[in-house]
Amino acid sequence: MVQVSKVYKQGSNPTNEDAYVEISDKKRFAVIDGATGLGGLPGKVAAETIRKRFYLGNPDDCLMDTLCKGNADLAEKTKRETGKEIGAVAKEKRSTCGIAAVQLHETYMEYIQSGDCMIFVAYQSGETQMLTYDHVMRLDQKAISNLYGSIAERTNQKVSGEAFQEIYQEEKEKIIPTLVANRMKMNTIDGYSIIDGTKEAIEYVTYGRIPMHQVKKVLLLTDGLQLHRVDKDVWKETADFAFQYGVESLLHHVVEQEETDEYFQKYPRLKHADDKTGMLMEWR
Repeated sequence: MVQVSKVYKQGSNPTNEDAYVEISDKKRFAVIDGATGLGGLPGKVAAETIRKRFYLGNPDDCLMDTLCKGNADLAEKTKRETGKEIGAVAKEKRSTCGIAAVQLHETYMEYIQSGDCMIFVAYQSGETQMLTYDHVMRLDQKAISNLYGSIAERTNQKVSGEAFQEIYQEEKEKIIPTLVANRMKMNTIDGYSIIDGTKEAIEYVTYGRIPMHQVKKVLLLTDGLQLHRVDKDVWKETADFAFQYGVESLLHHVVEQEETDEYFQKYPRLKHADDKTGMLMEWR
């Protein structure tokens, strides 16, 4: 029997752009992370379009077929919203979303992933497996490094939190070209995958299946639930924490990190708090 626990919490922005899918009778689960275009369409458009396809589409479709149809839905939705074909909409202005989804079967599990949503498996032996790779993180880290490098040139260790925040907001405006450049790399060989309504989005989706030998837990996370760390194994630390303590405890811990770092000085990041969605499936 599979027991499912989930968390879903809005971040510091006015709109929650995350979404999730929980179709228990079909054992189909997903977390979705919308990303708003820079001066363009809200990320919620993409997230809700993909979510709707999972619920209203053909329940017998495999995960990849469902995602392909949802991606086509997003192209049509973008055209209705902008009056333009998806290819004519600048990359930085598109509504996009990442996704991590699984379909559980008796002897195997299908999975698909795009963007910086992640999938992990824990086995009865205590070992864990990261099924996906976060290609977005290295680009985000470059933008954060540029931002905090500029801030460091204007501050010292004794600067107040309020003064730091003022400088932060000024310098953040200056990295917009870096953020646009990162967006230009989506769905390219040098960049990262993301669902945006184009055929290239499907070409870069990670997908596959694994046998259910000794599988004890499966974890789906949006990047808002990533622990605030600076080392390269942060995703593994995050998964290990969730597998040991549960997704509710992971949520509380990440929120506590953010609330005790109001001025972004301890944990460098681009926003105070991202939207957070996680699902943990456990076999009892």
